[in-house]
Amino acid sequence: MDIKAKKFNILTCCAAGNGCCQLVMLKVKQVYAKLGLKCNVEANTVSVGKALATKYDVVYCSLSLEAQFAEAKKKGAYIIPLKNIMSIPEIEEKTLAYLESLKDA
Repeated sequence: MDIKAKKFNILTCCAAGNGCCQLVMLKVKQVYAKLGLKCNVEANTVSVGKALATKYDVVYCSLSLEAQFAEAKKKGAYIIPLKNIMSIPEIEEKTLAYLESLKDA
């Protein structure tokens, strides 16, 4: 897969859907831009996000919300739980691991 040609569809989720996921969305966009990748990022509540997760390439959420996506993960959704949602280095590290997993697919 040519990841440089792909436009990634990404979902960021938090409990309420107001603040945190919007901030994560901005950080994720920064990381993808730094990596030279195209993306479309949407933010939503975990209650809506867990139902929609399989429609996205990847979902970013806080570590505390990871269990909410267990069913979506079983159906093939790639979930990236973040210990520190404000950490660009963590987002970049876990994004690179995700991109590496695509090479094996």
